[in-house]
Amino acid sequence: MDRQRGAVSVEVALLVPVFVLVAAGATAGWRLWWANGQAQAAAEAGARAASVAANSQVASQNVAAVVTSDLETAGVHCQSLAIEQDVAAADLPPGMPGTVRVQVKCVVGLTDLLLPLPGSITVSGSADESIDVFSRRGR
Repeated sequence: MDRQRGAVSVEVALLVPVFVLVAAGATAGWRLWWANGQAQAAAEAGARAASVAANSQVASQNVAAVVTSDLETAGVHCQSLAIEQDVAAADLPPGMPGTVRVQVKCVVGLTDLLLPLPGSITVSGSADESIDVFSRRGR
C-alpha cells in the first residue's frame, strides 16, 4: 500500500497539462472558426450593400465601407484586408437581372486568435447577391 502513496499526485501532474492543451486548442479552433464566419458575414453584407446601389461607383464605395465596418464591429483585426468585387451589374438598366460578387480575405494574427504564437492565418468569405431589378439605377 505504501508503494501507491502519491500516485494520484503524479497522475494529476501529468494529466493537467494535457487537459490545458486540449482546452487551449479547442478555444483557438473556435476563434478561427468565428473569424472565418465574420469574414463570410462581411462579404455577405458588402454584396447586399452593392445590390441596392444606384451605380457601380456607389456600389464599390458601399462594399468597401460596409466590409470594413462589419469587420471592425465584430472585432476582427485584419493585418491586411483584400476586397475583390464585381459590381458591374449595378450599371444595368432597371428591369435587367444581374449579380454582384464580393470576396473578402483578411490576414489575422495568431495572437488575435488567443494563440501565443508568431505568424498569421488568412480567413476569407465570398458572396453573390442579385441586384434589385426594380430600383432606379444610373443616378
